[in-house]
Amino acid sequence: METRIFFNPGDSIANIHDYNEAVRKGQIFKRERQSDDLVIAKGPDDEEYAIFYAKDALPADHQKSQPYDVKDKL
Repeated sequence: METRIFFNPGDSIANIHDYNEAVRKGQIFKRERQSDDLVIAKGPDDEEYAIFYAKDALPADHQKSQPYDVKDKL
């Protein structure tokens, strides 16, 4: 079962069509920048996977939040 999480779409680090490419880019980004945890997520109507910092998750009632299904955590 997937986890639903809310983000501001403008906070995404990258948007990528291919899931495997999104995972690879997220791993490279995390390794090079030694960043916080990353989330690969996809909105219900989106064609692309988005990469977000996990810490940027928003409450569901936030003005700019949109729902995303978490596909992977890095």
